[in-house]
Amino acid sequence: MKYHLKIIVPILILVIEVNSGKSQVNTTTRKSDSSTMVMSINWGDFQKKAPRDKVTSAVKAALLNANKFALTSWYHNVKKYQRDSSGYLDLKSKSKVNEYRYRFPAAMAFGVAIAIKTGIYDPSVTGVSLQEAKDKTVSLLRSVAYDHKVNGSRKVWGGDWQAAHWAYYIGYGAWLLWDEFSPDDRSNVIKMLVSEADRFLPSAPLYYKDSTGKVIFKGDSKIEENAWNAELLYLAAVMLPNHAHSNKWLQKAVEYLIAATALPSDIHNARIIHGKPVSKWIQGYNMEEPGFVINHGIIHPQYNALASMINAPIVFSLAGKLTPEAARFNLDKIYYSVTTHRFSDPPYKAPGGTMYQEGSPEVYYPEGSDWGFGVYDNFANLDVAAFTYGWDNLSKKHKGAYWAKLHINKVLEQQKRFADGHTYIGDKENSYLGREEAIASRMGSAWMTIWLQQQTPAVYNNEPILK
Repeated sequence: MKYHLKIIVPILILVIEVNSGKSQVNTTTRKSDSSTMVMSINWGDFQKKAPRDKVTSAVKAALLNANKFALTSWYHNVKKYQRDSSGYLDLKSKSKVNEYRYRFPAAMAFGVAIAIKTGIYDPSVTGVSLQEAKDKTVSLLRSVAYDHKVNGSRKVWGGDWQAAHWAYYIGYGAWLLWDEFSPDDRSNVIKMLVSEADRFLPSAPLYYKDSTGKVIFKGDSKIEENAWNAELLYLAAVMLPNHAHSNKWLQKAVEYLIAATALPSDIHNARIIHGKPVSKWIQGYNMEEPGFVINHGIIHPQYNALASMINAPIVFSLAGKLTPEAARFNLDKIYYSVTTHRFSDPPYKAPGGTMYQEGSPEVYYPEGSDWGFGVYDNFANLDVAAFTYGWDNLSKKHKGAYWAKLHINKVLEQQKRFADGHTYIGDKENSYLGREEAIASRMGSAWMTIWLQQQTPAVYNNEPILK
């Protein structure tokens, strides 16, 4: 609606803001604008209890352990977070690297927000009250959004190589706890999402090799970047369905999803996805046959187990929407590659065989691992999604539930070594500096996969997406 009398506008908006301090209106511009109205999650539709099985119980326990560490030792002793004169947490001073400043708190907040909104947060486990947990989580989320270059005066991050990844965590976490955010903080989140999503509209996905097989990025698949860029795009499209760019974001998300997991055989793949052949969607590929990933110059099992590839059914189902078919493109082949494809010795490292080892949580790395050999949570997350959504259909002998039990129990075994709930001893197990934060995000993802599928099973849609 347009108002032509300048006096009426502020009066109307003042009334709205007085009556509803938690309006979903973009309060920075202070005008009624349907494009900034966030799709509400109807939590009343999600009242079913989670399954009662060993894998579900183990995922829940692992997430709560990660929550405990996040809200106690990590928040107070590792990060020593304090608010500054702005009223927001001082994140900039924690590192000179934006990934460490913003990805880490975003991931931790993501895990706690999920536990809170799905009703499993447990103060008896974490030692932190529900209210304190909410306050800390909201503080982390709002502070990362505040520091985005489109908001406020700090303008610290935005448009970074991983920025879509961090914005996804923040947007998703804030969406879950939307009622806890002030109008100004909601506006910051919305502007962050729009800014990050819009920058991909004129760009194309990246490829490890082009359509002729020529290497574009030596030893560096772009599956990861494409997957997390897609996450941000479809989250923005789902959260802001009335925005003028919503369908454009969704269309671009589909393009990035298909590119992320494209194989050499897909260069001539005539299968129709969202209105056109796979071959018309892509300009190259990011995986090798039959579905493994080259990253850091090696065949890297950990990049087969990317959380960024498996979260789409959650985002769409939370909004009561169908999940795009592109969101499961080639994921069965990725899972086949870790469970069933055999690597010979030589040329690969002894003893050869499959990445997953029967009867053991240990993973075989055909060409080694530069991230350490004690990482199991990412595989547990992949396993949970595989058996939940049926991506394990190509696996021989053992399906996803079998492997999930092995890998999640290993995560719990690692966490039981420490009273504060953290997971790793050091670099030998996992050399990534954000390893504990990654546990929080992956276990949050695994829990949401199980919990939400119980509420409303994911349904896929292969219709064309209108621009």
